[in-house]
Amino acid sequence: MNNYSHSHTDLPSRRERLFIALRVPAHIQNSLRISAEQVQGKLDFRKWTDYRDYHITLQFLGDTLVSDIGHLRKALRLATVGFQPFELQLSGWGTFGLEEAPKVLWKGVEGEVDQLHLLQKQIVGATAALGFEAELRPYSPHITIARKFLGQNPGNEDKGIFGVLPGQFLGVNSWMVQDFVLYVTQPGQAPMYEVVDTFSFS
Repeated sequence: MNNYSHSHTDLPSRRERLFIALRVPAHIQNSLRISAEQVQGKLDFRKWTDYRDYHITLQFLGDTLVSDIGHLRKALRLATVGFQPFELQLSGWGTFGLEEAPKVLWKGVEGEVDQLHLLQKQIVGATAALGFEAELRPYSPHITIARKFLGQNPGNEDKGIFGVLPGQFLGVNSWMVQDFVLYVTQPGQAPMYEVVDTFSFS
């Protein structure tokens, strides 16, 4: 479903903040939301991701001319060629940054991650021709749960961050990846990410 619509004030020279990602299906969003709610009172992060915005980034494109979106869609459609649906599941918790003051708290994924890496590589290759640059650091798929730890671990100081994170969710925690999406960021809205287009595997 494409619910993304340009308003009449849009100009081709306008820029929008775009990125390419895998959506996380509703049952996974909900199990992650339950996990996040269990720790929100125990860990003081500045920003907790809206559960409807949980996703796995494939490539961040940044501020992109509206007039370039058509070319981008064409390139991304080509990137789906040859891909079959593959399975992912949630794995453990992780952080980026200093362990005692992490910038990001995330949930990892496992399963057919070789397919995920291949897809990411194919997408980066497809967008390179349009002038988008790949990140220099190695691709590390994850779902961002919270950002910017403020140093408060109320009542749990001795346990550290990992000591208060819940264990594995017992419900169904795997899903089939059958497409990827192009997202636009709508700052100040909840949810903040809106689907511009969906690219299903052929």
